[in-house]
Amino acid sequence: MKKSNVSVTLTSLILSGSLLTSLPVLAQIHLNSNSLKKEDLNNTNDFRLSSENQSNLVTVDSTPEITENLTPNLNPQSPSLLNNRENSKLLKKQESSFRDYVESQELGQIPVAQSEQLYSNSPPELEQIINVNQLQDVTPDHWAYEALSNLVEKYQCISGDGQGNFNGKRAMTRYEFAAALENCLLKVTRSVSSLNNKFATQEDLATFQRLQEEFAGELQSINAKIGNLERKTELIAQRQFSTTTVLRGAVLLNVISGFGDRKAVPPGSNPTEDLNVNTTFSALTNLTLDTSFTGKDRLRTQLLAGNINDLGTGVTGTNMTSLVGAVNTGNNVILSSLFYEFPIGDRGIIAIAPTADFPTRIFPALNPVSSISTFGAESPIYSFAFGGGAIAYYQFTDQIAAGISYLSSSASAPDRGLFNGQYTALTQVTYTPSDKIGIAFTYGHYYAPTPGTAFNNITGRKGSQFAQLPFGGNTPTSSDAFGLQFTYKLTDKLTLGGWTSYFNAQAEGSPTVSNLNGSRGADADIWSWAVTASLTDLGKLGSQLSFVFGMPPKVTSNDVIERRDPDTSLHFELSYRYPLTDRILITPGFLMITNPEHNAANDTIWVGLMRTTFVF
Repeated sequence: MKKSNVSVTLTSLILSGSLLTSLPVLAQIHLNSNSLKKEDLNNTNDFRLSSENQSNLVTVDSTPEITENLTPNLNPQSPSLLNNRENSKLLKKQESSFRDYVESQELGQIPVAQSEQLYSNSPPELEQIINVNQLQDVTPDHWAYEALSNLVEKYQCISGDGQGNFNGKRAMTRYEFAAALENCLLKVTRSVSSLNNKFATQEDLATFQRLQEEFAGELQSINAKIGNLERKTELIAQRQFSTTTVLRGAVLLNVISGFGDRKAVPPGSNPTEDLNVNTTFSALTNLTLDTSFTGKDRLRTQLLAGNINDLGTGVTGTNMTSLVGAVNTGNNVILSSLFYEFPIGDRGIIAIAPTADFPTRIFPALNPVSSISTFGAESPIYSFAFGGGAIAYYQFTDQIAAGISYLSSSASAPDRGLFNGQYTALTQVTYTPSDKIGIAFTYGHYYAPTPGTAFNNITGRKGSQFAQLPFGGNTPTSSDAFGLQFTYKLTDKLTLGGWTSYFNAQAEGSPTVSNLNGSRGADADIWSWAVTASLTDLGKLGSQLSFVFGMPPKVTSNDVIERRDPDTSLHFELSYRYPLTDRILITPGFLMITNPEHNAANDTIWVGLMRTTFVF
């Protein structure tokens, strides 16, 4: 017996050592499943150029999603491994996460050779291996399944499903099975090497050898994939910007020109000044730093620098021609936005901002188009809410959500602050009965002691001058606004949208301070509407054709008679966003305004734009 035991022991050591040296697959790597936590900001390519219409700022926004940790703990000295079926899932998940993470990083400073290494496919030795994904799964009635199950039960070499059962008698992919087999091999090998009480019999060793030969291809493939992930992890760690912060950016290059006979003037006047708009070439740079402290929150710091003219009142005589993303800082860097947001349970979110926040960063605007104009970007009901304050939004059910915001453009002014200067309180209820249709009802209350000097006026700088300041720029003014927005997905590619908004403005002081005839309590009605359409993937995947037709805010009645809009302006807009690559987009577009300033005496004004966007 002693001789037999010694013989078996020596045979076990030799064979186990041979197995370990011939197939050092998962023995070389420890993937700690506990390290895959929601701790890193999602660094995907979901760049959405959204308009801060109130200030004509452009932001590079991203959904505040949090993804799994992309840099798991790789410890070659650790003796433990992932258990059975989790191996394949985590391997695929990590490979996908690494691909998404790496592709979203700035590659400008990575040498060509290393870049090619980073994105290379599997090593050359795998080229002759059969694609195991095309092979049949290992079912409970397969001989290998029963053999490994018996070995697991005998040697307790993997933890199973927590109930002492090997994998719950379900079919496994060959990758999962190979991972479980390697785990069991390693544990048995360590047991033999440590000369404890567990010694493999000749029959068990023969079974191990047969299993190892049967799944040699899968084990080699797993080893190569993990080695590739190790190299990517090392390269990313050497060049990562921060462990808690993600840097994104965009550069916009704009060629803009306007056409028409005369500059627009308000109703009651006739245009006399020629419209002289030369073709301009300008740019805007946006840098966004998203930081997460808990894995579920986000602190955003956004910097802007540019020299783009918005083609508003100073150029064309009307803000009806103003463009999205038109920011002129004199090429000086400014802090354009700063906010901190965190979740309310699993369905809500709160954002606190000392500067430059706006509701539609969280509220759904239900506008499917990618507009080049401030009017077409969103309903005016959102545009007069801007500044410092707080926004909250909660999804009560799958169909119903609601939000509330309080924002002030005088939040940082010590003489007025949050509550004694200009402010807007906004609330919205959103109803989405299906994935094809969405409806939102929005109510907002606005007040400004001097709306002409406030960062935002009655309609958020949209529409006619009379709509923006119905009682003049120096008259304290309040407004109750109501908006109805909708979107309908007609087909997989064609989505319709639209809105109507109504503002009831009241003079909180005498309009005489603005040199107008009127008294305190004067009332004005302001209306606006639009129909929009978006056609995606036209010509190329990721492209978008956008159409906007509507009436910019118009004063339909006013107790101050001389500030009524007698005629009607119409807004026509067509643009086409085309992705040259995943990170370079071009957007040609034009818009036409008839009867600018709701004044039939004005000539039609055209604006043409060619925008090139680089995102990184």
